[in-house]
This record gives sequence, C-alpha cells and structure tokens, in this order.
Amino acid sequence: MGIRRLIGGITRPIFNKVNPSSKYSRVRAGNEDREKPSLKYNSSDIVAKKPYTYNTFSILGIICICSILLVSLFKRFGGADAPQCKSIYMYPSYARIDGFDERYTPLAHKYHLYLYREQSVDKGPLNGDELQLDGIPVLFIPGNAGSYRQSRSIASACSNLYVDPDIRATLNNKNVQNLDFFTADFNEDFTAFHGGTMLDQAEYLNDAIAYIMSLYERTPDYPHPIPESVIIVGHSMGGIVARVMLTLRNHVPGSISSILTLSSPHAASPVTFDGDILKLYKKTNEYWRGQLSHNDTFFSNNISLVSITGGILDTTLPADYASVEDLISLDNGFTSFTTTIPEVWTPIDHLAIVWCKQLREVIARFLLECTDASKPEKVKTLDERLQIARKLLLSGFEDYASAHSQLNYPQENLQEFSDNFFSDYTTLETNNVLNITVSNLRNWENNYTKIDLPSNISSTEHLKFMLLTSLDIPMVYFCKKSSNLSCIAADDSILTIPRSSKGIHFAADSSFGEKINPFKAISVGKSILQKYDYLMISKPTYDDFSEQEALKKNEGFLLAHLSDESNFEVSNITPSQILLFGETLRLSGKGIEQVISFSNLWDSLLSYKLETKIEENNESIAADEALFQPFIRQWIYEPFETKWHLDILNQDIEINMHNVAPFIPLNVTESRALQLSFYIPPGMYLEAKMTINWSLTLKMLFIRYRLALASFPIGFIALVLAYQFYWYNNTSEFPPFDATLGYILKKHGILMIFTLFLASPAVNNKLAQRILYLLDPIGLNYPFLLSKKHMHTNFYYLGIRDWVMSTIGVLFGTMTIGLLALVSMILKFLGSIINLLQQKLQNGNAEAKESVHVVEPRVYGKGRLMASVFLLLLIFFYIPYQMAFIITLVIQIITCIRVTLLQASNNAQKTNLLNFNMTLLMLLLFVSAINIPIIIVFLHNVAIKWETSFKSHHNVLAVAPIIFLVGNNSLLKMPKSASINSLDGTITIILFVYLTFFSFVYGIRNLYWIHHLVNIICAWLLFFEAIN
Repeated sequence: MGIRRLIGGITRPIFNKVNPSSKYSRVRAGNEDREKPSLKYNSSDIVAKKPYTYNTFSILGIICICSILLVSLFKRFGGADAPQCKSIYMYPSYARIDGFDERYTPLAHKYHLYLYREQSVDKGPLNGDELQLDGIPVLFIPGNAGSYRQSRSIASACSNLYVDPDIRATLNNKNVQNLDFFTADFNEDFTAFHGGTMLDQAEYLNDAIAYIMSLYERTPDYPHPIPESVIIVGHSMGGIVARVMLTLRNHVPGSISSILTLSSPHAASPVTFDGDILKLYKKTNEYWRGQLSHNDTFFSNNISLVSITGGILDTTLPADYASVEDLISLDNGFTSFTTTIPEVWTPIDHLAIVWCKQLREVIARFLLECTDASKPEKVKTLDERLQIARKLLLSGFEDYASAHSQLNYPQENLQEFSDNFFSDYTTLETNNVLNITVSNLRNWENNYTKIDLPSNISSTEHLKFMLLTSLDIPMVYFCKKSSNLSCIAADDSILTIPRSSKGIHFAADSSFGEKINPFKAISVGKSILQKYDYLMISKPTYDDFSEQEALKKNEGFLLAHLSDESNFEVSNITPSQILLFGETLRLSGKGIEQVISFSNLWDSLLSYKLETKIEENNESIAADEALFQPFIRQWIYEPFETKWHLDILNQDIEINMHNVAPFIPLNVTESRALQLSFYIPPGMYLEAKMTINWSLTLKMLFIRYRLALASFPIGFIALVLAYQFYWYNNTSEFPPFDATLGYILKKHGILMIFTLFLASPAVNNKLAQRILYLLDPIGLNYPFLLSKKHMHTNFYYLGIRDWVMSTIGVLFGTMTIGLLALVSMILKFLGSIINLLQQKLQNGNAEAKESVHVVEPRVYGKGRLMASVFLLLLIFFYIPYQMAFIITLVIQIITCIRVTLLQASNNAQKTNLLNFNMTLLMLLLFVSAINIPIIIVFLHNVAIKWETSFKSHHNVLAVAPIIFLVGNNSLLKMPKSASINSLDGTITIILFVYLTFFSFVYGIRNLYWIHHLVNIICAWLLFFEAIN
C-alpha cells in the first residue's frame, strides 16, 4: 500500500488551476490547523526579535574566528621552532622510461616512470637506446599532488656524496655503491582525497618495481649481483602508498625491505572525505600488524620503516600523524623529528622536507650507509639498518639509541692497552666537576683524569656520567680491571649537540656547513657504567683549543661529572595550576645537567612559555663570565622528539610538543611526561617561570581541527532543522534559521555549554567508548587497537584526553555559532540585493510582476523527471555522485532566488517556503565541503584524459533522494507537516537529532558518512511527502 501511494505521489497531477494563496502546499493551511492539538504557548515567540544570547554568541564566535585566523596568519614561530633550512643547488636531468608500457602495467597511460641523473656527476642515463644502470635501485614516491621532480634534491645529494672520495671515505660502509634513483610521475594526483587513486598508484608501483629489477637483468656487465629489492623513499601520502604496495596481489615478495618516509601520515588519515581512504588505511594497518605479530615472517625479519617528520612547521598535516608507534615495534623502525636529527636541528615544512639542505645530507648518508652492493637484497640486515638509523636520525640521548652503543657490549669491543698507558693521571672524586679551559690548562700537570666507579654500583640508586665540551673529539676511555689493561674509547658514544654561545639563538647556526662548531657530549647511565671499573679522560692540548679561541665567541672548555645524586626532578604541576598561578623553577649549575620531568604536562594541544633569568642572589656568576650560555634540551620518550633552546637567558622560550594528540594511537603504559634538560654553566643560578602560551596554542588548534569546520556546523544546522520541523508540525509556521538558533540558545544555551564541555571527558571513558563503538554505523575506528600492547586512542568528538582542554569544545561551539550567523547574514544580504534589483526591474515592467504567480502543474513534470533520470545515468556510467550533489546545490540556490522573488498574496506561506529553503541551502553548502575533494580528483583526471576508478562513487542511491527532494523544492512546495503526536513527525525530528549527534561525536573522523545521513533524511522527507 505504501509503495502504491509513493508511486502515485510522484506521478499524479496535483492541480490544474492554482490559487495564489494556496500554491505552496497541496493542502490548505486551514485544513492542517484543524488537525493540530491546542498549543500551550504562542508560536510567534520563536520568530520574535532574536534574543541577546544569539547576538552574544554570534559576536563572540566571530571574534574567536577572527582571532584564530589572525594568530594563524601572523603568529611567527621563533627560537627552536623557527625555519632554518639552507638553500640548495643541483643540476637535474630525467630520463623517461618509455619501455614501461601497457605490456607491463594497465596504468601506463596514466602514470610514468623516470630515472634521475645528476648532470656532470652521474653516468648518462642512455647509451644509445639502452638504459645505463650500475647502481642500487631506489624508488621515490611523491605525495598528494606531488611531482616526480621532488626527488631531485635527495638524489642529487646521494650522487655528490658518493663521487666525492673524501666524503665517501667517511661512510661506514665497505660495500657502498652509487644509487639509481627512479621516480614516479603521477601527474600530481590527489592521493589524499581518493582511495581508488591510492590503489592505482600502489598497483602501478608494484609493476614498476618488477620492471626495474628486470632492467638490471638485461643490463650487460652489471658489476654486482642482480638486485632483488628496491629501496623506497616516500614523501607525504607516498609513504602510505609504499605501505599499501606490500598488501596487494601484484607485489613481488621480497622486493621491498627498506622504507623511508618523509612527513607521511601513518597514524591516521589526514582527511576523511572518502570512505575508501579510511577502509584502505584500516586494511593496510591490519595487514601490517598481522605480519609483524609473528617473529618468523618476512616483515618481522626484514622490513624497516623509518618515519621522519618536520614537526611544528608542517602545517599541511599535523606532525603527530607521522607516528608509527601503533604499527611497528622498535625492532622494525621508529619516528623521528627533524629537530631531533643531529646537525639538522630545525623544523621543516611539508614541502621543504624533500629539499632542506641539512636534512638531505643526512638522508643521503643514511641511504648510502644502508646499502650493500654485494648482496641481491642490496641493503644491510635489519639490525644494521636500524643501528645506522639510530646513529644518524636520533639525538643519541634516547635509551633506545644508547642501548645499542659499543659501550653496552664490552666483551666485543674492549681493547688491550699497555700498563703504563694511563700512568700519568689525577683522580676526580664522585660529584665533583672536571673543568678544563684554555685559561687553566697550564695548571693541569697530568695528561689524564681518572674517575673511579663505585664498587657496589648495583646498590647505588643513581649514577650518571656526563661530559660537555667544545672540543671536536674528546678522548674518554671506559676501562675494566683485569690482568691486562682493557678499555673502550667512547668515540661511538660522542654526541653532537648545538653550540650555545652569546648571540647564537638557532641550533642550525652550528649545523652542516657552518663556521661555528657544535658542542659535543657524552651521557652514560648506570646500566652501562656498572659494566666498567673506572673512566679515563685525556687532557686537551692548546692546539685542540686553538680553533675555539679563533671563534672569539667563548673560550674552549671541557666539563665532566660523575654523580651518584639524582639530577632528575619530578614536577607534578598540572596545566590548570600553570593556567592559574604559573610555575617557577630554580636551577643551579652545580652539575652539568639538571632534568625536570613534568609528569602531568603531556597534551600536545597546549603550548607553554618559559621566561628564564639569572636568579637574584650574590652567588651566581654573570652571563659574560660563563663558559657557555645556558640551554635546554626539550624531549619526550616517544615519539623521539627533541628540541634545543639556546641562549635562554632573558628570552621567552616557546615550548610545544607532539606527544598525546587527538585521534592518534599511543601506548597508555609508557611515560608521556614533558622533559626539560637544563645545561647550566658552573656557578650560575637560574630562575625560570612557566606560563601558558595562548597564541601558539590557538595557532596549533587550527592545524589539528580543520575537519571540525565541516562537522560542527552541520551538527548545529541539523539541530536547528529538528526545532524548525518541531514548530512547523505544531503551528504550520516554519521559523527562520537565525531566530530558531537564537531560541535554542536562549532556552538551552547553558545546557549546550555544559554538554560541549563535558562531552570530552565523557567520551574518553573506556566504557563510553565501547558503547560508542557499538553504536558506530561504520565501525572503522576501534579505540582499543591492540589491547595486549596497551595501544589505545580516542576517535570520538574532539579526541581530547585531558579535561582541562575540554574547553576547546565550548570554543568550537561558539565559533560555529558565529560562522553560521555570518553565513546567514550573508545569505540575507544577498536576498536583499536580489529584492532591490527586482524592484528596479519591475518599475517599468508590469508583466514581470504578474509572471511570478506561474507554477508547475505537476509534482514532477516530464522535463524535470527526464533531467533527474539523465543525471542519475551520468552517475551510473561516468561522474561521481559528488558531482551530482554540487549540481543539486546549484539548483537549490536558484530555488532560493526564485522564492525570494515571489510576489505572494499569502506572505506567511512565502515566509515558510523561504525559511525552509534557506536552511536546507545552508545544510547543502556545508555538506558540499565534504564532497568537493572527490570532485577535484575527478576533474583532475578528466584534465589528464584518464578514467579513474570511482566504483564506490557511482552509487545512484547515494544521491538520488537529494536530487528528487531538491527537484521537488524547485516546484516551490513545502514539505508536509505532521501531527506532533504522529510517528511520521517524530521520525523526522529523530533523524535530524541523530545527524546532530553523529556530526559531533563521529563526524571529524567520518566526514563522508555525514553525506549519507543527509541523503537518508532527504529520502524520508520524500517518502513522507509521497505517502501523504
């Protein structure tokens, strides 16, 4: 019966003659009113003057929007967060490999493969018609809208490093070989927006690897074993494509062992406009976790994945997304930040990470040291590769890095010395500081300083050796008592850290290629010291210090200190206490290093400011008398992020970290505390005050919550529609958008504020998350990823884990109200202009005024029906349904203009029609933001004349209800109202309320599903219209 009424409602004529006073509805308002129950309130309350709460929220919201925009645009990063990349030069050439055609891959028309050669350095790419290959294959994968030419910087650095005999001699690799850099041309595809595009690229590259290896088989006189694998370097989404490659059927087993990614979002998809992307992420992650969960798989024993991110300067995607902690163990890879990498020490933006001079030098060295030309795999073993990665890409202070140093394996590395080798020495007592400078060098008669280690180290609670010097190579030996003198030179444990002298504010000033030399340090803990009996430190000579004196910045120095007293202080200060009172720290230079661990400061959303000055007492030395200027190493345990804040006296130090971040999985059992290691010259006393850095906090909010700009407004619009239909079903009056929103804020504003605030701690509860996962209609985001490994995340609402930051919900709610008020005002302003133009045009044209009473004689005339069917056929065969959605948006805009131009005898009915269509237009406008990225992908592929697979986007049912509802609206018809007590009216309101709930709780991580919910609501409105 319902289907018969539905078909009849679509096809039968409604009227032949239309009375202008009743043309907005098939049933006169008078008949509807007789069916309504008596109301206990005056329905005109909602359309009265907008309450002050609406104006207050709107103004506050607009102010917040403007403030964050201004901060985002004009707030500059300083100190350790300032960009310090040096410019580079290269002489690139590219040879397109035309032989890789349809015989080898079905995607040859869409993508291409190139071979990079550095001019005047590399061998020419061609010898006649044959490619000249004599190196180890490397494949560069560009990212979202990236170019194959982005490979040139790293490839050039590898070539120049290899051909320079002096530099090549410094490489820790006897079987080093030059690299053949292949690079993929994806025609600047938008990989991040479309899962089908990502699959195309992964499939193409698997075929490309098979073809590349076949080229070496056909290369005459190739001097080494034929390669059986290719090294992968991926930028941005290229790193994700690299991981997808290993999951596909056309992947050649064993062809990928080493993957290096730059600014790749491994932890989560940066955008959620496309369901295929999210499904691909989930399947890829599950495959990797499954392979790595067994110790006997190829993945566990061979695959290395090293992720490098540029940190705070990466405004394209949050640096937190580059974490691989939930995917792989430290036995297979890790995440590092460019501020951590020795002699790079600068954050790098998303694009510059492929060309930054300091970083490309390290990457080139890493790639060359990882190779092994003597093996078919062309790379060293997994353990050797990771050892190289730890040495080059970590600061060296991490336990993960030091655990693999030579000092940790004395049985393998001890060397015998003659008994009188260290005969000329003086002894330094525990807790005393060895302080050797140019000025006091003549006072040191002995050539060595001996530091005896306690005989009962195991019972000593704290023990640490620390050395800091301006020397290039301090000579330190770790020795054991035995029949023969056996020691290990600590060369392998010498760490390079930035120089902190007067006037040096950037760590990069003492990095690669600079005239200022960095400092060197050695930091050894109890676990290593207990394997030795004593330490010997060689006295430097005047020649060792001569270069330091020439700098005229500071005289050279060497400080060493063995302490059995803890230099580790735990502060339990909370963000709320810092917010209210601040935190004052008092530090002394009694030792070399003092560490303060802030156990409750772990939220990446908050930034801090540290003001440091010399403590006002008579004991402290002046800054000009210090051997160096005090500096700070800011660090966290994992991911391995280190920042160096130099010359901190009388400076405002900005502290921002990538630690516990929204939507990012983490191990809840590990310490997430913010750590600050202060390096203070002997005799100096400091006072530091920590406060909240609001400008940097607000700037970083926009980077992490851009997707909320779509989900939150849709949630509020759906809530307004629920109220509008509630009033419409009660009174036959459809109130305007802004008046309805104002009424909601007046009646429930306080409740909404508390809800937006309390939602964060509520959804961070494990029981609540299990319930929300069961209610999730999609089920792609499971909060308890790896329960056995204690991996957990918060995918719901704003993903916040700290109640202090729950105020962000209130902030975003206020900003959303301001945004909606602004959009509503703009639409009203445009409507006023249209009315003004109409009046001017009608002054001399009486016929135009009468023509507005003409309406369509059918619900869906043949022309509209044929146009709708044609559009659906286009979706089925060619265009994605998102394109059809944009067409319906244009039709809705035209409908709103027509309604605005109507000259109605019944003004109330025109008002109803205008209010409904304007609110629907606002809903479609924000939903269009979700659909536009797919349209960009489609138009891009049209431009390059390629038919991309849009299988999931040819679903006509995903947009047909929206098409027919908007088409129905174009007939200037209102939806049918239903009795407040009827099931139909209740379902309508419940659907809009559910859309509100979904948009707020699930929306940010599942934006694409919001479109489908809107489509379902449109289908219900059509069904309800048809059966009535």
